[in-house]
Amino acid sequence: MSNTKIIAKNTGWYGLENIVSALIGIITSIAIARTLGPTRMAYIIYVIWVASVVASLGSLGIPSTTQKYMAEFIGRGDRGTARHIYFSTMRLQLALASVATTGIVVWVMGNAGAGYKLASALVALSILPSMINAVAAQANVAAEDLSRNLPASVISIVAFFIAILLVVIFKWGVIGVGASILLTRLVDCLVRLVPTTRWIASWDKAHQHPEGLSRRMATFAWQSVIGMLLAMVVWDRSEFFLLKHLCSDIRQVAYYSVAFSMAERLLIAAQVFGSSTGATIFAQYGRDRSRLPAIAAATFRYLAMGSIPLHLIAMPLAFPFLMVLYGSQYKGAAMVVMLAPLLCLPKAFIGPVLSLLQSNELQRYEIAATVIAGAVDIGVACWLIPAHGAVGACVGSGAAQITAVGLMWAIGIRVYRVKLPWVLITKVMVASAAASASAYFWIRMLSPVVAILVGGVSAVAVLLVLFYLLRVLEPEDRSRFHVLIGMLPVTLARPMEKVVSALIRGGVSDATPSNV
Repeated sequence: MSNTKIIAKNTGWYGLENIVSALIGIITSIAIARTLGPTRMAYIIYVIWVASVVASLGSLGIPSTTQKYMAEFIGRGDRGTARHIYFSTMRLQLALASVATTGIVVWVMGNAGAGYKLASALVALSILPSMINAVAAQANVAAEDLSRNLPASVISIVAFFIAILLVVIFKWGVIGVGASILLTRLVDCLVRLVPTTRWIASWDKAHQHPEGLSRRMATFAWQSVIGMLLAMVVWDRSEFFLLKHLCSDIRQVAYYSVAFSMAERLLIAAQVFGSSTGATIFAQYGRDRSRLPAIAAATFRYLAMGSIPLHLIAMPLAFPFLMVLYGSQYKGAAMVVMLAPLLCLPKAFIGPVLSLLQSNELQRYEIAATVIAGAVDIGVACWLIPAHGAVGACVGSGAAQITAVGLMWAIGIRVYRVKLPWVLITKVMVASAAASASAYFWIRMLSPVVAILVGGVSAVAVLLVLFYLLRVLEPEDRSRFHVLIGMLPVTLARPMEKVVSALIRGGVSDATPSNV
């Protein structure tokens, strides 16, 4: 199967997983926010953030090592060594997860407020299944079979939806929220871990002991952990800590959380496509690494066509969405919720260059870029948060993301000679800015619900017209989109095929489809 078809297949499966998760996630987050209010929600958000930081650290070093080296040996046709890597890393992850969970439970029981101790402990306990689950999930990514991750994600998010519904109905408050998070991660872990482990256990047990493999894996793992520790300053809302300690209004934590939760929903498509491509980049390293720069450049191109319009159009639409979904008690988040889509945009482009650097075991460049970006984040946030609260935190995060992504792509361009489509990027930015202005025109005059409908339709119409006039899509894009559209239901596939055909000038391309 070509790389194009593998990426399209995995994009479809991973996309379905994220769409289900996002839809239910939006509903549950709104229910929690409305039930707890900005003040109570802010305290539980802080504990959830601390637990997620620990889980993320533990879910990167060993799981990312599992993905990288399993993918490399699967790409070589050596599933025996890949099997050995899976079980070795799983045992180590289990030990680390136990230590991390115990430490955080002790910390929250000693530091959490009187009314939040039990809820905080339940959230902390969720670290254990989360870290174990990460190894199984990355093993499926390494095998370029993201469909195996779908059942666990769907079942767990449905369980979370039901649990939060009960919390709202019976008014179980922060304890109910903590228990729901623990239940969700337990279900996710068990439903994914058992079939994945059984599947990998069926592979041939015979394996190699390539010289230097253990050293390579150990180096990759600790560099990944250091990179993630630094990256948390840039990517994982470290501004929560600064907001809590530099701003006297605790509601600013909730405002910042709501704004970035809404904005990061826009990243779903980019994360899906980036993750699917990343899985292929790691496997391609074992097959033919000379094709990696071309894959990275093509991925950037499609990310630009999808992410730039989405984020720019979302800026004027964000405030009416906030009022409709969260209510007037979150009106104080107006400015930050409008800035967040733009300042989250750089994150859409991190996936392919990060996979490119990691596949070649060059995390030192990632670490260097993140150190610089982290300094920018802390400096800007500390400067702006005392006077501007959530807005200052948002600006700091955005400045850091721009710095990190810009530096990593500059390194990728120089080291690997990646050629980015600058002309296309310019066209997309012009079309997207015009579409955003169209939406803003209507939002100024209409009520929130009507503004969302009319402004959204107007923006999409302007965008499609300008995409056609500026010739954003090229004839060879037809074959790539055809693979992805073919995975949609017939009722959706036919109109999508017509839209793509209308936007592409020059008829059917005679060029051989790229193996991206």
